[in-house]
Amino acid sequence: MPDDINTDDREDTVPSKILAWSKSRPLWQRDALRRIVQNGYPDAAALDELLALCKKEHGDNSVTLTAKPLSKDQLPVDPGAGESISLASITNVAGVNQLASGQTLDFEQNGLTIVYGQNGTGKSGYTRILKNACRSRHAGEIMPDVYSTPPSGAATADLNISRAGGAIETVPWKDGDDPAEMLSAITVFDRDAASVHVQKKNEVWFRPFGLDIPDDLAGVCQEIKTRLTTEKETLEEQRNAAFANPIWSSRSPLGKALSALQHDTDIAAITPKDPFTDADEARLTKLQGDLAQDPAVAAQTQRDYATRLDQLETYLKRIEQALNDAAIQALHTTKKSADDTRTAANTAANEAFSGLALEGVGESVWRTLWESARAYSKIAHDDGVDFPPASGDVCVLCHQKIDEPTAERMLGFEEFIKKDTETKATEAERVYQEAEQKFRAVAIHVNKVSAAYRSLKNGNFALSKRVLHYLAIARLVQCQTLALLNDKEVSNPIALPVTPADAVKAEAEQTRTYAASLEDDSSGAAREVVLDELAELQDHKQSRKLLDITRTEIARLAAVKRTEDCLRDTSTTAITRLGNEIADNLITPRMRDRFQQEIVELAGSRVRVEVVRSGGKFGSPQYEVRLYANPKAKVHDVLSEGEQTCVALASYLTELANAVHTSALVFDDPVSSLDHRWRSKVAKRLASEAGVRQVIVFTHDMIFVNDLAQLAMERNTPIALAHLTRGQDVVGIVNKDLPWTASSIRDRIDKLEKAAREAKRLFDLHDDEGYKLAVTSLYSKLRATWERALEDIVFANVIMRHRDYINTKRLKQVTALEEGDVQTFQTGFQKCCDFVDAHDPSRGHDAEPPEPSEVMGDIQVLKDWSEALRVKMNRVS
Repeated sequence: MPDDINTDDREDTVPSKILAWSKSRPLWQRDALRRIVQNGYPDAAALDELLALCKKEHGDNSVTLTAKPLSKDQLPVDPGAGESISLASITNVAGVNQLASGQTLDFEQNGLTIVYGQNGTGKSGYTRILKNACRSRHAGEIMPDVYSTPPSGAATADLNISRAGGAIETVPWKDGDDPAEMLSAITVFDRDAASVHVQKKNEVWFRPFGLDIPDDLAGVCQEIKTRLTTEKETLEEQRNAAFANPIWSSRSPLGKALSALQHDTDIAAITPKDPFTDADEARLTKLQGDLAQDPAVAAQTQRDYATRLDQLETYLKRIEQALNDAAIQALHTTKKSADDTRTAANTAANEAFSGLALEGVGESVWRTLWESARAYSKIAHDDGVDFPPASGDVCVLCHQKIDEPTAERMLGFEEFIKKDTETKATEAERVYQEAEQKFRAVAIHVNKVSAAYRSLKNGNFALSKRVLHYLAIARLVQCQTLALLNDKEVSNPIALPVTPADAVKAEAEQTRTYAASLEDDSSGAAREVVLDELAELQDHKQSRKLLDITRTEIARLAAVKRTEDCLRDTSTTAITRLGNEIADNLITPRMRDRFQQEIVELAGSRVRVEVVRSGGKFGSPQYEVRLYANPKAKVHDVLSEGEQTCVALASYLTELANAVHTSALVFDDPVSSLDHRWRSKVAKRLASEAGVRQVIVFTHDMIFVNDLAQLAMERNTPIALAHLTRGQDVVGIVNKDLPWTASSIRDRIDKLEKAAREAKRLFDLHDDEGYKLAVTSLYSKLRATWERALEDIVFANVIMRHRDYINTKRLKQVTALEEGDVQTFQTGFQKCCDFVDAHDPSRGHDAEPPEPSEVMGDIQVLKDWSEALRVKMNRVS
């Protein structure tokens, strides 16, 4: 079966205009529109959700709700000119309140259906099904039976419908699913759907369907705005007092960032890259101390410190010059040169003295002894002795006389010493020894510069550690180098690191600059640099605390920004434009004239009102209902509740008059709380409408039922009657026709015949007591029916109990009554009285009830009498 009708996506209806307009609105407003269309103005819980959705749309990731925008599936659909959708029945109801299952509620498709039920018999359950299935405004929530085990699924029902009198189609409905489009052509009227509202200021406003949607949306925006304004005020109060009275300096980078904090400030970008160290603490202490002193004294102290740093720089450079790679390499080269020349000299000595009995002549030890002997010969006598001694001289060492061979050998030794190789070797060894002594003499120890080191340690601890490390390494390099020069094995020899002399020099220069700044005047650029450094160190020291404040403030600013963005969304300017456009197209002179016609038909001249534009506020223009006689009078002070209901119904029917289809109308207790004056007016209007389209009325007012039924019969409008009753733990049990007290004569006779057949069954079963009770009850109802026949047939409904008027139009028909009719009435009525326990019977009187055939005959008498009398009365013109 097709599930839709041809709508062509028309945008000539108010709901479709609103839907098209909404597509450019924020999602939360589109969700609000859906709620307004489906359930009316949102309650507090719904407003909470809309506020959360608004915040989510502007970046609040803590919100898990998802917006559900208004769509065409929630809007009523105009089936088109010539089309009409009528209801045939509701069946297969499950999970709706306490409604009983297995029931079928039938409707007259071409006229009027009246469904009567006392309070609590299930009328609201059926109307809620229709309101939800037909996309009605203020549809309400479908609740399961709270007294029973909850159903496993959603509420369901089948709605049997027809299009323009065509074949019956079954449309399944399930609560929560999008209802079928065709059903939205059926409209439901109740107090919630009325188009007249008593505003907070107690004015009565004309609000045609759809025009109140922008008004409600504007109201939602105002409510959201109020809540957001309160939240913003709270956020402003949460601002840390430190931002009003900063605990940071405006000079430091961190302080500047805090003073210009924004909602999107990157906390990582303003976080100090390095932690606050002991050196930072020392520097901070120094700056605080220096700036607290007399500028001249503090400056001189810094210059003294710079002078000591100059001394340390010189010392470090001297060590670097003595122990750098080039110097050590030159020392090794000198050592190698001495060793090489000595090797050459030894080779020459071996060649010269190879024939001697003793080895080692000419080598280092021998040469040392030789030179020692020469030196001794010079001091042995006052005027010295020649060396080497000549033949015949006495040796100064062994005191032996020198013979010729010995003198020749010693002369050979002297000639060897004086040769070039030996001379070079001796010179090379001298040069090396001087270089080695100079290298060894380099004093490497912090004590050599203790004063400068202590000052540096106080002023720049990190640099002092570097200097100390450099000295330690330099000392190790010196020791390793000396060991290598003495041909000792050294594992993993190290090289001298880069000297910190340049760093010390820079420290000295900075110190002198710093000294100059201390002497600078209070506005000098140099002093500003120092003050900036002090501020940066102070804020760096408290950066952890400041960053904690910053994180909280950024979060607060982000919340403020989000709130301000949300507040911009609550502007009602666009909504007001929409309301004006709708109003200009909708509330035309023609509609106002139709409204006047409806008011006259419902209230006659008692309610003389007109629709007048009366400004506007937050969404759409207001069209006030004013009194003709006194426009300045407060309508709410003049119109009663019944009159206001008539105005509401008038506006509702006015809107329907503009529709191009004649689909079913459903009214849920349209005369609730109204007195008989207004009930009759509403009954006439609805009976008239039932001649144009299907009208279904749910009511608990029996007088209203009788008025409607009578008016429909007078207009020959097809009518269906039903009433709902309660059962054990269930409601909504469907009964055809009306309850006994409201049934027509024909309906009562039909019920009496059924009761007679049931009594005959008891008679056949020889249940005497049961039969007697059944017959007694039957004759009681038969007597009541004779009485009702007087009102409905004999007096032609000219006079009816509880009706506020006399129907003189049928008075002439009363003349059709004849003597025989009266006699038949009296006989039948009296016989009923004889079998009715109206009074306590005598103990000796225990009459037997009539047999079944006699009972059925008495019912037939009433039936024949009533039908014959109707025929005669209808002949009277």
